Amino acid sequence: MKKKFAMMLAAAILAVLVVLPATASASITLTTKEKKVVSLINQIRVDAGLAKLGVKPSLVRAARNHSAEMGAKQYFGHDSYNGESFSKRLVRHGYVREGYRIWKAGENVAWGGGIFSTPELVVDNWMHSDAHRAVILTKSFRNIGIGVKKCADGFGSCADPVFFFTLDLGRRIK
Repeated sequence: MKKKFAMMLAAAILAVLVVLPATASASITLTTKEKKVVSLINQIRVDAGLAKLGVKPSLVRAARNHSAEMGAKQYFGHDSYNGESFSKRLVRHGYVREGYRIWKAGENVAWGGGIFSTPELVVDNWMHSDAHRAVILTKSFRNIGIGVKKCADGFGSCADPVFFFTLDLGRRIK
């Protein structure tokens, strides 16, 4: 009886140890601004009759990295500072193409200070731009990643702190 209990306990502990790393590495906690952007984007999509997007940790990591890099290197654009395209950045952060017959992605970026750094205003500005709106309303997208990073040094002619926003959307189908 004791031996059977010990074996069951060992099996349960092993099962927990096997599951924990995958769960821990797959989870990610969004900041308040990031959560708000996801909420706003999903509401816009639902209102347009489209599917809500699920947060994908690899896209969040890619988006955060890009927002932080833009602030640190004082530039603004879709390509990384070293010239790497946004799609290569997504792959580098784990949103891989291998094993998927369809791989599609889009990106929006923004920056602003003060009242111009609220998620509501950033998303509203994206929705008033045909190209940015098209990314948000791409019917086939199912995944979302958002990275919002504060740059205390300002940007361009703005000496006050600013926030950089990177929105990465995508879909992969096996």
